[in-house]
Formats: sequence, C-alpha cells, structure tokens
Amino acid sequence: MKKRKPSSSRNRLRAGSKNKPKKTRTQSLNVRVNSKKSVSVRRKIFLIRFLKWGVITAILCVILLGVYRGVDRFLFESPKFSLTNINYQTDGALPEARVLKNSGIVIGDNILRINIKDARERILSELPMIQDAEIIRKMPGSLSINISERTPIAWLSGPEILENNFRILGGLLLDESGTAFKAEEPVMRFENYPVIISSEFSDVTPGKKLSSLAVQRGLDIALEFSEYFSNSPVLLRTLHSKNDFSIIGYLNTGAEITFGFDDIPRQISDLKLLLAEATRRGRVLAEANVMVKKNTPVKFANNFVSDSVAPRAVPVTRRTAPNPQETEKKLKFFKKIKKPVQIPKALPVDSELEGHD
Repeated sequence: MKKRKPSSSRNRLRAGSKNKPKKTRTQSLNVRVNSKKSVSVRRKIFLIRFLKWGVITAILCVILLGVYRGVDRFLFESPKFSLTNINYQTDGALPEARVLKNSGIVIGDNILRINIKDARERILSELPMIQDAEIIRKMPGSLSINISERTPIAWLSGPEILENNFRILGGLLLDESGTAFKAEEPVMRFENYPVIISSEFSDVTPGKKLSSLAVQRGLDIALEFSEYFSNSPVLLRTLHSKNDFSIIGYLNTGAEITFGFDDIPRQISDLKLLLAEATRRGRVLAEANVMVKKNTPVKFANNFVSDSVAPRAVPVTRRTAPNPQETEKKLKFFKKIKKPVQIPKALPVDSELEGHD
C-alpha cells in the first residue's frame, strides 16, 4: 500500500512558519535629566508659553472692553435715545406732573436706563388712588403711561368725627375692594357718596385695605343703592354699623333704614318699592327694616315732602320757634276730644307695588 505524499502547499506553510522571526518586546524608559541647563530650558519654554497666552488674553479683553464701551456709548449716551415724549393717559383726574414726580421719570433721561418695573412700583406705592399703572417703552425716545385710578364708592369716617368733616379734601375714600385713599381735587364730584362710619377709621392709612365684614357689606349696600337709584334724587347719606348683623342707613329724605348683611339686592329693591308706595300715598317714609322679607316694618312721617326735593333745615326765628304754652294747650285739647293716635303698621312688599315703581 503506497503512502500519500503531503501536498506541497502544506509543506510550504509549515516551512514559512518556522522561518518567521519571533517578535521581541521592547521597553522604553523616559529619563529626565534634572541638570541646571535642562531646568532652565524648561522654565524658558513655560515662560514663553505663559507670556504668549497672557498677551492673547489681554488683547481679547481689550477688544471686548472696547466693544462694550462702544455699544454702551452708542446706546446709553447717544442723544438719539433721550426721552423726549411722554404719552400720558388716565381715566380719572390725576395730573401728569404728579405721576412723573413720584415715578422718578425725567424728560431727557436715557430711555434705556429707565427701570420700568421700579417706576411702576413707586407709582403704586406712593399714589394709593391708582389701581394699576402701565408703562411702555417706545423706541427711540418715547414712553406711554396708562393710569387706572380707583373708583370711589363711599367715604370713610369715624364715630368721633363731626358730620361737617365727612366730605373734605384729604378725607378717606373707599373703592369696591375696600382700599382707602385720600380724596383729591375736585372734591365736589364725591359729595353725594355715602359715608361709612366705622371704628376702624383711626387705624386706617392710605393704601390700606379694610377687610371687616361690616365695611364690606356697607360697600355692597352703597354700590347696589347707586345702581337702583341712579336716576333718582334719593341719596344714601350715611351708614352706621352698630352690631354684627345689621347696618343703619340714613337717606337724604331723613328716613332711617335698617339693612342686613345678606341678600342686599333684594333689600334695596324692597326699599325702592317702599319709597314709591309712600310717594303714591302722599306720605314720607320715616323708618323701615328691609331685613324682613315679608311684612316689612315701616313708619311714615305725618307731613309730606316730595321725593324730588330733599328736606332742608328751617332757620329758627321768633316766628318759627315753637311756643311751649301753645304746645301744652294742643296736647290738652287732643286729650279732651280723645282723638285716636295712628300707629304705623307693617307694609307688605308684594307684586302689587311693582306697578307704582
């Protein structure tokens, strides 16, 4: 049996693998010679690099500073951006000069240097009669200031204040939210507003918000009354809070009205019906308790005064002053004839009175 000869290719591979030289591992050692010369060379190289980067950094800083200074001078020192025009608008009577004085805004200032937020906060803090202020910057040199003033509803006074000092310049007014602020000129536009008499008056400063229930209900009554009697000569003059559940109001006709803290629109509506019914009967309403929904307790005065003319004080003279002797004679006369005295009865407020409103 003949043996197979190995192939020539296999033999060549084996021969090639034997003839390849073996790889040898080499190791390198980095040795730094700390001689004086080498140390000085390294220091010079480090110093040169440091100086190079320092010069580059300095040049960049100079360039940035120059750019910043140029932009700052162009924007904040250029007369092109000086404030030259202010468009002032208000829904009240507050003068522009006073608002600008409290805001710190001056004509001629650079418009970009004016801090809009700080100016607005100064206006609201120093002028409590302003409810909101809007300041808009309009390039290159204009500002728009829009002022929303508080709308007063009633005056605020204390029990110890005389009635003549209720409605004066510098007196306290209240808006719908209960925020107090001083009355500004002209005061005559506020003379028909009711006065809420509260014990909190001594502790109130302009800008303070009153949150007591009595004051809030008094404001609600004043607001509803102004809406129901907008075209009527009947005015609500004062509101006194004497307890925790009712408020006594006095009209310009002399009537005394007791209001409750709840369902105020219904009470004002009932009061309007009562006044209309009193006018229809030729009587003058003296007292009414509109807290009661049905069978409202009312009292009428004996004399009739038209609701188109408010009662005025009659000067006391010798002719108009009552004579005590005559008064005593009249009382004795009525006792002799035993004339019955009319007692005011409750007047129900129902739908029958709506036609007389």
